Amino acid sequence: MDPYFIFKKCLLLLTAYGGILTSFKLFPHPRGFGLGELIGAVLFSPFQMLAASLAFVAGFLAYSLFVQDLLKTLFQMPRYSVNHNIRILFLVLAFLSIAHLMYTSWVPALCALILASLYGIMDVNLQKVD
Repeated sequence: MDPYFIFKKCLLLLTAYGGILTSFKLFPHPRGFGLGELIGAVLFSPFQMLAASLAFVAGFLAYSLFVQDLLKTLFQMPRYSVNHNIRILFLVLAFLSIAHLMYTSWVPALCALILASLYGIMDVNLQKVD
């Protein structure tokens, strides 16, 4: 077992949760819901929009790695593997963090979950087990 496995997973979980939560807070919230107000907010605070976009991308890419772990755990990894219980623990923690994000603001969290699921499924690279 990799000695830094748990550290990497903790850092990945913090990146995923922190990235999505930070993007919630940094994304410009105009008073009206019109396109003109949104464009005005983006034009007058472009660095805030850039930071929110980068945090969102980092968050959903980190969550996509948890989707890959879920698929590998379900379909490929043998049950007697050393990392099996630790992977399941981090998958539960990732699910709980997504549930909290859904409670906080469900529309961006749902977008992040859909993008993470699609990217994680496309990039999983499962090997056939004989």
